[in-house]
Amino acid sequence: MRKTLLLLIVAGFAKFSFAQTDAFETQNKIYKSALKNYDLSVATNALYNMIALKPERTDLNDSLVYLYFGGERYAQTYLLGEQILKADGKRNDILELVAISKQNLGLIKEALSDYEKLYAETKSIYYVYQQATLQYQLKRFGECIASLDQIIASTETEKQKVNIRVQGGSQDVPMKAAAYNVKGICALELNQQEAAKENFNKALQIFPDFMLPKGNLEAMNKKTEGKASANKPAA
Repeated sequence: MRKTLLLLIVAGFAKFSFAQTDAFETQNKIYKSALKNYDLSVATNALYNMIALKPERTDLNDSLVYLYFGGERYAQTYLLGEQILKADGKRNDILELVAISKQNLGLIKEALSDYEKLYAETKSIYYVYQQATLQYQLKRFGECIASLDQIIASTETEKQKVNIRVQGGSQDVPMKAAAYNVKGICALELNQQEAAKENFNKALQIFPDFMLPKGNLEAMNKKTEGKASANKPAA
């Protein structure tokens, strides 16, 4: 009797295991099919079902956080990314997604802290550029200029470009040119007009089609012309 009962339990467990495996594979097929059709909502639901069926598969959380990020769901990326980092603090790939998400959510100080960690780990000048843009947003102009000078002095920037939003779209710009442009804007904030012009012109020397410094110089020239016209004595 005991032997029969044991066999029934084993058989039942085996059926449950096979059923669970079948359910997981079904959800996996749905997930892959949804990704092909860029149906992120269905893909997300399938991933959640897969995680529920096999919670030991921690790699599924990686797929989910990348799915959230790809769909620009920054709050979810941030929250799930932090959970993954809590389990493994050395995941720089996840930390970068979290930093970008915080940046898009307006958590500027928190994003800056993450980029500082990323630079400390990787020494990539790209993260210094990200730090500089955030330092500017925080009006920490001294720190921002120091970061920009580090970028300008680095030979690594010769090979790197950054994508910058401009009116009507975006531009891929040499990082050094982008650094000079931001440095020019910092000079304007500090009321250093000549330094601003010098930096905008240096940006254009590197990348003549760079729309931002062109626009900044045009705005400065119009302002100067406006003042000259206002000060002109009446005939």
